Amino acid sequence: MNRCARMIAFVAACLCLLAVILGALGSHLVEMNGLQETWDTGIRMHLFNAVGVLGLAALYSRRDTALLKWGAWIIVLGTLLFAGSIYLHVITGMKISNMAPAGGTLMMLGWLLAAVGLIRKA
Repeated sequence: MNRCARMIAFVAACLCLLAVILGALGSHLVEMNGLQETWDTGIRMHLFNAVGVLGLAALYSRRDTALLKWGAWIIVLGTLLFAGSIYLHVITGMKISNMAPAGGTLMMLGWLLAAVGLIRKA
């Protein structure tokens, strides 16, 4: 596995760990104030994208393309923005208006880049 693929895999594994920790905190320690469904959406998107990026790292190690690499990193950034804004809102009540939509858009863009990177001939 090349260095960049290892780094993507490491970050994805850390994202998975963080999603599990935050899922547990949400179930046991954080006062949800009626926002449990919102928290759960953040956890689901966080974990699904983290696992997906872990898969992209494995694919990237075998097919070294810029589209796969950038797709993976853009998904990571989008996940942090999207889920992070949800966690921030539930825990503090603070809402940053465009952070979740920007994160969601970045996740979509990242997956589009990854898809194109996988379908294109090397």
